[in-house]
Amino acid sequence: MKFRKIVAALLTASAIAAAGLSQAMAADQVKIAIVLKTLSSPWWQMMVAGAQEVARENDVSLVVLGPPTEEAVEQQINMFQDALSQHPAAMIFAPTQPPTAVNVMQKAKAQNVPVVLVDTPMPEGFDDYATFVGMDNVAIGRAGGEALTKVLKAGDKVLLIEGAPGNPTMTERCNGAEEVLKAAGLEIASRQPAYADREKAYSVTQNVLQSQPDIAAVFAGDYNTQLGAMRALKQVGKDVPNIGVYANDEVLKAILAGDLYGSVHLDSYAIGQMMMKAALDVAAGKEVPKRLFVDATIVTRDNAQAVLDRSASLAN
Repeated sequence: MKFRKIVAALLTASAIAAAGLSQAMAADQVKIAIVLKTLSSPWWQMMVAGAQEVARENDVSLVVLGPPTEEAVEQQINMFQDALSQHPAAMIFAPTQPPTAVNVMQKAKAQNVPVVLVDTPMPEGFDDYATFVGMDNVAIGRAGGEALTKVLKAGDKVLLIEGAPGNPTMTERCNGAEEVLKAAGLEIASRQPAYADREKAYSVTQNVLQSQPDIAAVFAGDYNTQLGAMRALKQVGKDVPNIGVYANDEVLKAILAGDLYGSVHLDSYAIGQMMMKAALDVAAGKEVPKRLFVDATIVTRDNAQAVLDRSASLAN
């Protein structure tokens, strides 16, 4: 099965990293290095799967690296430097804390190694990268907020849960959601970080419910946060709309079961394909647009089964 091959490849990549990256990159192939925020979640694993498909089609030597959690910022930067030292033709990079990555990105430019950013952009004004592949996170948040406005009324209270402070991805999503919700006359009861961690999101939601039991909805910046909030809501028997970002199989099944209202779904497999094609283009000296966006889809009970069926087809 394709997804099992993904996991096996990631384990192999980790072993290679421990033994030395030079073994990972065959001398007679185009060499591409991928450094992600982590390799431990389905979001990043499916992204790797999309990249691996393109790599196989083009006979590319690929190494995939990422720390065990998104909080291991320093480890991720060290992985980037290790990969850069092997002189790949291009690198694909999802910076966890973009300001901490400025120096290594500048080193890559100095060594004429083009970098394809994915998922999370660098700070405004920083231009030392080839292209950005991902999504408009503010627009994603707006889409989630708009979905909630359809089932809420003016004056209702909404809890916003984002990621780690300094991680722009979920901050921008929550900014977009907050903008739309406030414009519709809804109240932001609380906005708190949960570090893309399910247990932390559970605790955040529990605490907010204790002080504000009249919460009418939740917007979560990612799927782990959404699932953590779901657990807290179910524990107190509170049935309110809960929308997050990225519908993996667990989220899709919860939507179909009625435990979650919906998700702003992003196809990380397609992102993986797109970022790999962009990396091959820039490695070959081709011009690429500075920003490449994938589309998002609102998933509810009406279309969750179709999305789940597609996920199953990718796994086989």
